[in-house]
Amino acid sequence: MKKEKESVLDLDKDQIVLYNEIYKLITPYVKPDDPNSLLMTSGTLLAIAIQLYTAMYKDDETIAEILENAKESLPKLRDSIHKELHTLTLH
Repeated sequence: MKKEKESVLDLDKDQIVLYNEIYKLITPYVKPDDPNSLLMTSGTLLAIAIQLYTAMYKDDETIAEILENAKESLPKLRDSIHKELHTLTLH
C-alpha cells in the first residue's frame, strides 16, 4: 500500500481515519475552561499507548527507544498541531 501524504504528519489513510476517530472520542473530555481535562485525556492516551507497546515488546529497551523517538519528534508535533487539526478530515 502506497503511503499517501494526506496530513502534516505524513499519516497514511488508515492512520488518518484512526486519528480522526480518536479525536472524536476524546473531544467531550477536553474542556476549554479546564486545563486538567487535557492532562487527564492525554495521560490516559499515553498510558494506553505504552500498554500496547508492552503487549508487543517484551524488553523495556525497545519501548524506551520508541519513547526516545517520540521525544525527538516533539518540535515537529508542536509546530504542526494547528495545521494538523485542520487537515485530517477525509472527504
